[in-house]
Amino acid sequence: MTALFRGRLRVLAAAGVLALAVGALATAPSTAAPQDRASDSVVAQPVTPDTAPVSDPDTAPPGAGAYPTVVLPALSAPSEQATVVAKPRHDVDGDGRSDLISMEYDQSTAVYLTSLREWSDYAISKTDPDASFKDLLPVGDVGGTSKPELLSLSFDGVLTLYEAGPTSTSAPLWSGTGWQKYNRVIATGDVTGDRHPDLLARDFAGDLWLHPGTGTVTKPFDARVKVGSGWGVYDQIVGASDVDGDGLGDVLTRTLTGDLWFHKGAGSATAPLKARVKVGTGWNAYNMITGMDDWDGDGLSDLLARDRDGVQYWFKSTGGGHFAAPEYFGDGYEFNRFIVGAGTTQLYGKSQNVMTQTDGTLVKYEALADGTYRTPPTGVGTEPRGSRNTYATGLNSHNHAIYVQNIGSDLYIRGKKVNSTWNYNLMVGPGDLTGDGKGDLLSRDAAGVLWLHPGDGAVYPRLGTPIKVSSGWNAYNALVGAGDYSGDGRPDLLARDTSGRLFLFKGTGTSTAPFTAREQVASGWDVYDMLIAPGDIDGDSKGDVLARVKNGDMYRYSSTGNAGTATFAPRVKFGAGWNIYTNML
Repeated sequence: MTALFRGRLRVLAAAGVLALAVGALATAPSTAAPQDRASDSVVAQPVTPDTAPVSDPDTAPPGAGAYPTVVLPALSAPSEQATVVAKPRHDVDGDGRSDLISMEYDQSTAVYLTSLREWSDYAISKTDPDASFKDLLPVGDVGGTSKPELLSLSFDGVLTLYEAGPTSTSAPLWSGTGWQKYNRVIATGDVTGDRHPDLLARDFAGDLWLHPGTGTVTKPFDARVKVGSGWGVYDQIVGASDVDGDGLGDVLTRTLTGDLWFHKGAGSATAPLKARVKVGTGWNAYNMITGMDDWDGDGLSDLLARDRDGVQYWFKSTGGGHFAAPEYFGDGYEFNRFIVGAGTTQLYGKSQNVMTQTDGTLVKYEALADGTYRTPPTGVGTEPRGSRNTYATGLNSHNHAIYVQNIGSDLYIRGKKVNSTWNYNLMVGPGDLTGDGKGDLLSRDAAGVLWLHPGDGAVYPRLGTPIKVSSGWNAYNALVGAGDYSGDGRPDLLARDTSGRLFLFKGTGTSTAPFTAREQVASGWDVYDMLIAPGDIDGDSKGDVLARVKNGDMYRYSSTGNAGTATFAPRVKFGAGWNIYTNML
């Protein structure tokens, strides 16, 4: 790969120590070259607890970012294979090319208009301005008005339809509930042959369902029809629109081994896709594949693929589900949570960590899609001495981690007291464990019993009646989790025992039995004095783990979607000097 392709856009806040009202930040640890540090971790001394909860870290402004670069493909002559040209699904500026709509890691949305060749902010109508989305779907012209519509999918399963303008959407035209029963929803274009855009959706069992389009915005999709099974083998499913020029939507899928498969649209309401055909290998070099429609004007839809350094490539369709060699498209895509049309559904969100300095200052690090943190860190408050805390995953629709704090017998969420009889010695918030799309909390009591506390998904969440999970959890000295480690789309839990064995408890989505039987996935993890769950830090929508050794060196373990001892890829050195923190959540 050339130096140009290895280059990465970084527009960041100035490096160095940040002076804050809450106190001075320590110099940030290294995430590249090793540093010499003291061999012992700093240990906080026992002190009398303060009485006031910390201010809410998830309201702190995100660090500075930048729009990625775009190298727009040149227009070419129509392909002879394009007999019926499908309309672009998200041409919001009306120039005949689909435009890029992205969600950034700071939860903002942006659009790249091909007519202007520039990025700008993009406003999606919502009642809570801080709410985020699990996915945005380029559904196309649902109502037959010649203007495209856009679908948003919330974390609690609300699918909402809008008309998409050049810089913003309309108010909602329709919404439907219950879509959290799927781990992927895919906008395909028309796969049934009736000229109405359809949706495909995969459930957690791997079954594929068709929601046929109706041609109206008041009821855009009919009741679902089962059209496939065994689709759980794919870690990416891309609604690619029409890649072979017959006017029907097509689907591309990728397996964990990196094989790319073409599923041609069949134009049938009962069997909308033809048998798959293998069209490529080595596609696991990319952490996200996106259906971008036809960007060079030849009538065949193309693909984008982002590598693990945040560089985006354009794959020109050559017909029949095949693609030409990759061409450079741009840098800086590690700042994108996703681009509309991506083949992954993003994690039920964390993507950030809060760490405690010796003076109690809380520092927030934001994860990117290239296996690193955004730098420099941001100070977000001061932790009261003697409190027990966790940074729970997606307890509300903001899709931020939420600071949960136990002081004495009081429990605070986002700085508000929600319980005065809290008597647990450990807490962890992996995400939605009950299957309702709302994040939940786990706690362990002194007897080693693990409890599930269902979350209500409110902006300031409250917890429901505790549900006993099981006993014997005192055998573990670390419990962490932030999203999916097994590749099925459900949040999981990781537990380390005193001998250093690491176990995976796969989530079931059922409140009465939220985990399957444990599965050992590693050993020798007693070398680490701290385990941290950042959510997805390498951009593939699967949760990852950071692990610190006593001298301050940090390692990243990326989850693979495979089982057993192959659950995590071999560790990669993340950086040095991380023993300046007494706690890392």
